[in-house]
Amino acid sequence: MGVMVRNGRYVLRWKDGTGQRRFVTSNASTKTEAKRLLRELQQQAERQRLGLEALPPEDGGGSLTALLNWWLTSCSTSSPSHARNESVIRTHLLSSELAPLPLTAITSAKVEAFLHRKEQEGLSPQSLNHLRGFLSRAFNTARRLGRYKGQDPISDVQKRRIPKRPPSYLKADEVARLLQALAPRWQPMFATAIYTGLRKSELIGLRKIDVDLDARLLTVSRSRDRDTTKGGHADTIPIAAELVPYLERAIAASPSELVFPRHDGSMMREDVDLVSVLRRAMARAGIVTGWRHLCRRKGCGHVEKASDGSLRRCPVDGRKLWPKPEVRAVRFHDTRHTTASLLMMSGANPAAVQRIMRHADPKLTMDVYSHLAPDYLRAEVDRLAFGVRPSEVTMELPLLMAANTKPTENGAPVVQFIRNDQRSEPITNNSSEIQTVSEARQAGLEPTTLGLEGRCSIRLSYWRKR
Repeated sequence: MGVMVRNGRYVLRWKDGTGQRRFVTSNASTKTEAKRLLRELQQQAERQRLGLEALPPEDGGGSLTALLNWWLTSCSTSSPSHARNESVIRTHLLSSELAPLPLTAITSAKVEAFLHRKEQEGLSPQSLNHLRGFLSRAFNTARRLGRYKGQDPISDVQKRRIPKRPPSYLKADEVARLLQALAPRWQPMFATAIYTGLRKSELIGLRKIDVDLDARLLTVSRSRDRDTTKGGHADTIPIAAELVPYLERAIAASPSELVFPRHDGSMMREDVDLVSVLRRAMARAGIVTGWRHLCRRKGCGHVEKASDGSLRRCPVDGRKLWPKPEVRAVRFHDTRHTTASLLMMSGANPAAVQRIMRHADPKLTMDVYSHLAPDYLRAEVDRLAFGVRPSEVTMELPLLMAANTKPTENGAPVVQFIRNDQRSEPITNNSSEIQTVSEARQAGLEPTTLGLEGRCSIRLSYWRKR
């Protein structure tokens, strides 16, 4: 029993209250701290053996199914993403091979095997990290509240590395075309999303009292029917001048206290399909990556891909092909990325962008939204201007020194210079150059250099009298 080091971390070994050997990987940064943690575990085990403290249940407090259901009902219900949490947990975790196991049987190796199988089924690294996070939160919450007495088996499970990709966004000219292609009902909502960077739930819960058109200020304090936002605080952001007429139209047309309600004035549902509205408008605006021309005759199935939507006919039966536009896989949340990206590219202060996007950490703004359009980067790289033209630079070829095997009369080494572009010409002696180099070396002004033939650009040959 004691402390040992494994993979750079301190592993604690002791016997629990039942006499069984236990191993746990600690987060101690020093050996002294690890020994202190070990003493606490040994003291707890001693109290359990003497009956001063209750022994933990043999199953650790039930099965993993019971733990996850407990976490959903006691900890997740107050979260704005509770419905999503419950759906993911029931789909992936409660139907897995881990669910019926007692908590004491859940090990990091079994969790790793489960995540590896999910990875083979096609789950992304981000989804795998979400599953790992649900398990870790359930175990840690149970430990803090005394429901589970063991160690967190998820601490040794490594997070998957998520490749960083710049988020998708609309360009400035695409924004204008998109707003013109939207139906009048949706124009104010999408314009507000692009000009302010509000999230979908914040737009749905936006009230008229939150909009001050005279001062051009908008207060973000609600997330749909919740009295707080995702960040847990209210923020006031400025309203762009071009957004004012859109908000005036929306407020005038709304029959309730909401800015963007349904036709009857009630609040929109959380699952309102704004993505379809966005992509159909992009197709009408011509913001497409290409076209697929389909033959709609039953049993034909002919498809042609093209860069335009001009009329084409099926080569099989001569019917007109139906042009179907292909738009980018843009989400509604990408309107928020559009706000920050266009602000950054237009030269806005990063601190101001952080305030408009309501990020608590300025580093998040720079990490996520500092990607810039190629045209902007091209203009920035042109700052490297030195006023030098290729015609004004004299390109001198390096000199190669070759050795002549014939000695001179005074026995000095023979050094001959050959340019790269003259290597095919015969080597001729230049006595004046040879004499100058020889005298410089003999006077100690140039060090003697011995080279290996075939490996050095300077080849020297010395003739020694026998």
